[in-house]
Amino acid sequence: MISRREFVLGSGALAVAVSVPLRSYAAEKAGGGDEFVTAYLEIAADGRVTLHSPTTEMGQGTHTGHAVIIADELGVDLERVSVVTAEPADPFRRNGQMGSGGSWGVRFWYQPLRKASAQAREVLVAAAAAKWRVPAAECVLEHGEVVHAGSKRRAGIGALAAAAAALPLPAEPALRPRSELRYTGRNVPRVDLGPKVRGEPVFASDVERTGMVFACAVLSPVFGGELEGFDRDSINPVPGVLDAVAVPGGAAVVGTHTWAAMRGAEALKVRFKPTPHDSLDSATISRQMRAALAPEVSAVEARRDGDWAAVAKAAARVVSADYEVPYLSHAPMEPWNCTVEIDGDGVIHIWAPVQTQDRNRNAAAAAAGVPPEKVRLHTTLLGGGFGRRLGSDGIAAAVVTARAVKRPVKFFWRREEEFGQGWYRPAQVARMEAALDAEGHVTGLRVRTAGPALSNSFSAQGLPAGQLDGSSVQTIRESRYKPSAFLVEWARVDQPVPMAPWRSVGATQNGYFLESFIDEVARAASRDPYELRRELLAHDPRALKVIETVTKAAGWGKPLPAGRARGMAFVESYGSLCAEVAEVSLRDGRPVVHRVVCALDCGSVVLPDGVRSQVEGGIVQGLSAAMGEAVRIEQGRAADRNFDTYPLLRFTESPERIETIVIESGETMGGVGEPPLPPIAPAVVNALAALTGKPIRELPLSRHSFA
Repeated sequence: MISRREFVLGSGALAVAVSVPLRSYAAEKAGGGDEFVTAYLEIAADGRVTLHSPTTEMGQGTHTGHAVIIADELGVDLERVSVVTAEPADPFRRNGQMGSGGSWGVRFWYQPLRKASAQAREVLVAAAAAKWRVPAAECVLEHGEVVHAGSKRRAGIGALAAAAAALPLPAEPALRPRSELRYTGRNVPRVDLGPKVRGEPVFASDVERTGMVFACAVLSPVFGGELEGFDRDSINPVPGVLDAVAVPGGAAVVGTHTWAAMRGAEALKVRFKPTPHDSLDSATISRQMRAALAPEVSAVEARRDGDWAAVAKAAARVVSADYEVPYLSHAPMEPWNCTVEIDGDGVIHIWAPVQTQDRNRNAAAAAAGVPPEKVRLHTTLLGGGFGRRLGSDGIAAAVVTARAVKRPVKFFWRREEEFGQGWYRPAQVARMEAALDAEGHVTGLRVRTAGPALSNSFSAQGLPAGQLDGSSVQTIRESRYKPSAFLVEWARVDQPVPMAPWRSVGATQNGYFLESFIDEVARAASRDPYELRRELLAHDPRALKVIETVTKAAGWGKPLPAGRARGMAFVESYGSLCAEVAEVSLRDGRPVVHRVVCALDCGSVVLPDGVRSQVEGGIVQGLSAAMGEAVRIEQGRAADRNFDTYPLLRFTESPERIETIVIESGETMGGVGEPPLPPIAPAVVNALAALTGKPIRELPLSRHSFA
């Protein structure tokens, strides 16, 4: 572990450990100590403030949020604060791993950053007070300077950093009142906006090293396929091609530039070993999942409230429906790539767009047969994440290639490999049942989902038989709906298709299942969908406020132009409650979303404009998936390998208006990046069902006719 003293000596500045309520992995293994260090706030001699952070900036504005928290609590101007992603080290790990995900970027760090900044502020003030021989209570830190109220003397924090570094940090520093905060809760420019406009940030594709060559991957099109061999002579005629290298999952063609490597990859004659699933297709996967919905198939229980069997037996009516969603691609704009260079000491340097630093570092070390300490991982900006960068699927092949050619290598996948082997959001089915009494009140709910275990595919340790895959019941298991009986089960149906978390993970499919079904139940009971949700949430004032806010803002129940309808959905995920109302019509047999109103209760807000951006982005991405995204499986591989058959939402198909209402409830801060996505699909589906009178039980919508 790096101690505060070691960091201070290495940086020549005031450094404050940002503590979080987790013990460090090293301390855990040692069996002692309760020091838990996961980030460092550094104040340099020039007055610049830098946070060495374990979080990856993926374009969502996390680093701006951190800079705002620090600037406010410390008392400096925002432009003097920088946030950089640190290299993997124990101080930057949570539960033994350094990584970013789960919409934790701001909410996990909010209080620790405030405390660390307040600690730094107090020792800086103490250093100035000692220098001037005045009481610290007479001094304040503002705009990067400590000011003595009586004498008007001033000292910049940079000039005080060395003296402050020698002082003990206060255990419980006083936090500034909200009235003193200049940036939090206000619209401020993102710290990366100007550099991005000027083209300054470095993405993985931008990294250049002296003597670098380029390597294009040629991967097995069949999931899990292994290389049998290739014809090296087949690439000889291609200008600029240098070599071909066998790598995990296939081969890499090395060239003097990107185009040469790509042309060589196209020319390479390569053979892959057959697999047991060479004939697997989407229809077979669907049949296997739907078969697991049968009651005689064993399932893992995720939630049991009350006695479903008794409630169903006593019900005046039981409504049931089966739903299905396909595999989805993350489809980032930047296909997988990284740069690997091995220095004279055998240290492997990697520049990569990753969310999980330790996972990738360990994969590189294993591929090279060296200890992880011999790998230095430099995190670049991401050209699209959405969970795609949680894995380490391209690292081993890049390291193998660099070792083979003994030169720095930029290793990259073409778009076809990104779609064909880029890991997916799981396909899944669900059987939904609701028990109704004679008055149309919901007395019980039963949900059985079935599909592959995401955690078995994505986690190195897999998922033992009989254990629950949490993402397969996410948001349903935790639903705030409370009928007298609520039973949730999951049946495991594993497939060889590689899977990884996709933005909002299990909430995407489960939000669609549950919220579409709630509307079906409302229609069966001749109830207003909003009123039915109010009844199911009557015990929960916080949830009621969210759905009341969104329906009021959207004009629920008020007349609409002919041919339009509204649909709503309410989904809780990542500590935030989100409700959306979509206003939809049909044009030439295709759905048109005119307006989306979103109410989000994420507890409290650091960056209001950042919240709006995340809401808008989540709605657009969720709508894109609902409208037309699906990875079809044919002959054991992805049939959709580019944007021509995997269509993303176009500008002309986006909602005409998206309105965001942020509810600051004062509850524990929740996530923002993922919660706005899950409600949009069921909201649109419910609006279409109101228009057509027909339920939509399978996505994407492009599979349905609305003529």
